Amino acid sequence: MSMRCLRVWIHLTCLGLVMLAPSGTSGQVRPELDPLIPPYQFSEAVTGKFSVAGSDSMKPLIQAWVEELRRRHPGVHIAIDSAGSQTGLQAVLEHRAEVAAMSRRMTAKEIGEFVREYGYEPTEIPVAVDAMAIFVHRDNPVAGLSLEELDSIFCVQRRRGLSYVVDSWGLVGLMDEWFDAPIHLYGRNGNSGTSYFFREEVCKGGSFRPQMVNGDGSASVVLDVMNDRQGIGFSAVGYRTSMVRPVPIAAVKGGRYVKPTFENAMNGTYPLRRHLYLYLAQQTNQAPSPPIARLVQFALSAQGQQLALDHGYFPLTLQEITRLQAKWSAVKAALVPTTPRPAN
Repeated sequence: MSMRCLRVWIHLTCLGLVMLAPSGTSGQVRPELDPLIPPYQFSEAVTGKFSVAGSDSMKPLIQAWVEELRRRHPGVHIAIDSAGSQTGLQAVLEHRAEVAAMSRRMTAKEIGEFVREYGYEPTEIPVAVDAMAIFVHRDNPVAGLSLEELDSIFCVQRRRGLSYVVDSWGLVGLMDEWFDAPIHLYGRNGNSGTSYFFREEVCKGGSFRPQMVNGDGSASVVLDVMNDRQGIGFSAVGYRTSMVRPVPIAAVKGGRYVKPTFENAMNGTYPLRRHLYLYLAQQTNQAPSPPIARLVQFALSAQGQQLALDHGYFPLTLQEITRLQAKWSAVKAALVPTTPRPAN
């Protein structure tokens, strides 16, 4: 982690602003975990070590999973490097890590590189759901933005069709003191899955305008917007704070603005929804090493999915976890069927 990113994290932590749960700032009802998701069942202690490298957006969640797994299995040692999805994949390709945490799916080209290196395709495991949020300062009155407007704000080519660059807040309908105010851009660097996802989903494969300030991590983007009333930036929704707000997004200009809530992310109406993944340097039809298997098993358990919820992400549905159980039999070893848990 760079010194700037560390300073950002400490600053946000001291303010009590890091990774607020969704109910903390948006007014939405806090979602509850499906009580039928099987819990993690401790069978026997395992030992061993491995490395997880990848997404900065997933860092708080990976750390929480690893801490809980270590508590249950003290003999397991897991190193974490969260420099970005691309760097995590590169670490696996160079045999410096066994697991890549990615906030986007691997591309066909990347899978081809993996096959050339290992002789088989990686095991892909969705582990949580995230909504990429478009953040503005809390004083900014913009009611919402369309994907076309975001494209013209952030992207050089404007492949979604607007004929002009949106570089002032008056061009998206703001008046009075905001009419001539310039739009200041904040985002993520090229190694991050968040950056790739935004370029693919908003820019349609285009590139960012050079005016955009590249943040060292998800938290630094939010800090930049916190300190700039005219700023706008994109980051994982779990990094929201009381000083910024996520802007509702419309899939088309003139369409309905949709907030990045749990319900909207799960029903598909929020247009910037994405899965978060673990990629294992392991054939799908073969069981991984016991320590890696335990990490996956815990991530997909009721306890692991509750931690996702607690850290501002969205859990997988019971149907998704059931499909994963059927696809990857090693997960079943530590997940047992259960009846709904009584309320505490």
